[in-house]
Amino acid sequence: MIRKKLFSLFLVAQVSFLLAQPAPAPLPASKNKFIVIAHRGDHTKVPENTLEAFKNAIKSGADYVEVDLRTTTDGYLVVHHDATVDRMTDGKGNVKDLTLEEIKQLKVSDKTKKSNKTYRIPEFREVLEVCRGRVNIYLDFKDADVTQTWKQIADAGMEKQVVVYVSSIPLYKAWRTGAPSVPLITSVIDEVKNKDALAFFLGQGTIEVLDNVREKEMVQTAADYKVAVWLDVESNEEGDDIWKQAMELGVQGIQTDHPGALVKYLKKNKIRNGLPVDPSKEDPYAKYSKKTYREFKNIKYGDAPDGENTFDAYIPQNLKDGAKVIVYIHGGGWSGGDKSEFPKQLVEELVGKRGYVVASVNYRLVKNGNNRFPAQIEDVQKALQFISKNARKYKYNGDEYALMGGSAGGHLAMLYAYGYDEKKQVKTVVDLWGPTDLTDKSIRPDGSNADNTVINFLGEKDHNAAITRQASPAYYLTKETGVPTILFHGAQDPLVHVSQAENLYKKLQELGIPSQLEIYPNEKHGVGPASAIDVFAKTIAWLEKYYPAQ
Repeated sequence: MIRKKLFSLFLVAQVSFLLAQPAPAPLPASKNKFIVIAHRGDHTKVPENTLEAFKNAIKSGADYVEVDLRTTTDGYLVVHHDATVDRMTDGKGNVKDLTLEEIKQLKVSDKTKKSNKTYRIPEFREVLEVCRGRVNIYLDFKDADVTQTWKQIADAGMEKQVVVYVSSIPLYKAWRTGAPSVPLITSVIDEVKNKDALAFFLGQGTIEVLDNVREKEMVQTAADYKVAVWLDVESNEEGDDIWKQAMELGVQGIQTDHPGALVKYLKKNKIRNGLPVDPSKEDPYAKYSKKTYREFKNIKYGDAPDGENTFDAYIPQNLKDGAKVIVYIHGGGWSGGDKSEFPKQLVEELVGKRGYVVASVNYRLVKNGNNRFPAQIEDVQKALQFISKNARKYKYNGDEYALMGGSAGGHLAMLYAYGYDEKKQVKTVVDLWGPTDLTDKSIRPDGSNADNTVINFLGEKDHNAAITRQASPAYYLTKETGVPTILFHGAQDPLVHVSQAENLYKKLQELGIPSQLEIYPNEKHGVGPASAIDVFAKTIAWLEKYYPAQ
């Protein structure tokens, strides 16, 4: 199976830390604990992705058949791997440019397996009918509509027999929104090369299965996150040695071009349910039964509708008197985003291990010309007042804060710290690619996304207008108002030019205010997993120095 590079997922080109995390969806039931997936059906004797290939896979004893889904020009779902019909049929052209009737006239053949029998490209509904109650489906979602696909699955009564492979963030969101009960599979992106990067990757969204983790330590990390690994092993060398090596990694399943032979291998070695587990080893899930922090969702601090005046609080299980508070402000161009974007890894580290209290705050968003600036900064102020007011009751420190924010949230964190913190409660700011000077027209040319986003936020086109200065953290920064600030930024950021961070850092340095600037040469608006690990490490080191938990 050829996989596209997925998800320069979970932060690249995103406004900030990315995805809310829905609850995991249960995988389809299987009578065998070790999963055998027949790649495009069992096509050892018949052409791939045909009804005969899927029937043969069922006979072979496979647990799943892998099915490639595409759409005809007249909107019908058909099963075919390639974008064109050239390789596998006697026709030419793209599947998406052919009608169903034209597709049905094509003869499918495998040029390496001569046959007098005629095979056809099947409709998805036909495949569902063949598989219902007999074998689960691993749906490689190549080119189709989520709503239509889910309707056909539901109409066939196969809602609990399908997992879906997704290869992009839009597809991930579409399936999580349109069919949240469907478990999802994906590939780890190339930048994820070790267990720490994988942990970050898995923390950004809910994925039930990975298909390309080949290091034992990383397979264990996936298990720690309750994510299965079904390894793709199909190749010319596939056989006993390849299967043995894969199983010794600790994977839970294998996708194969030889399902019958793999099933025979597993049965012969009495490992159809996987390798024996050493009972002396610690349960990898045991740690999750002893959570180190408590979560309190949707705490109201104001009266705005739709949860816009709420925050989520993460509190250490063993809260110490006077615990320090970190407040996170989400990104989204002041018109989107949500408090749920705060990364799970930072919650574990800051709250569970170090004992901080963390509050991740929602604020009023600009919608249809309403709630423009200064509504957002007023909400930040209101949230901090609420947190301070309740400090004595819950025994944390309500007199000091670290503010942290991504993109628009970074902007609000700096703006509040330098311009609105009359009580001098903010002790440090962690800025993740936030804008600092909205008056700088050189980096928000007319018609650009940057310019349109700022105009929508302020309701003002003139970059020299008074409100534009009033909304710019750089204009509030003085020796008296400044606090220790660390700035992170991608050098290739198309939305918030890197000069925004560079110019503020220069001013901080000139004023003698402790500051640090970290620029990532190849990153855009947000960072990928490898850089994110560095961001996390430097954020924690910065907090230890300027806002220690104890």
